[in-house]
Amino acid sequence: MEMENASLPSVVWDNITTPLSDSEDVANYLVHIRDLILKVIYIIIGTLGVVDNLFVLIVFFSFIKISQKVCNTVYN
Repeated sequence: MEMENASLPSVVWDNITTPLSDSEDVANYLVHIRDLILKVIYIIIGTLGVVDNLFVLIVFFSFIKISQKVCNTVYN
């Protein structure tokens, strides 16, 4: 019984030294571009989420300050 992984180094070497066809080059390039676009989209969405949360906090604290001023003027 022969081991199936005995020729693994030769298969790896063949994959490294064999030039890719044009269609594989284009496919790899498109996958790389897609990954970059997804990263940019995720960064934009994350940044917008952080800015949105900061805006909510600013509105919340402003509401608290305004409501305190209103209560102080009504009861004084």
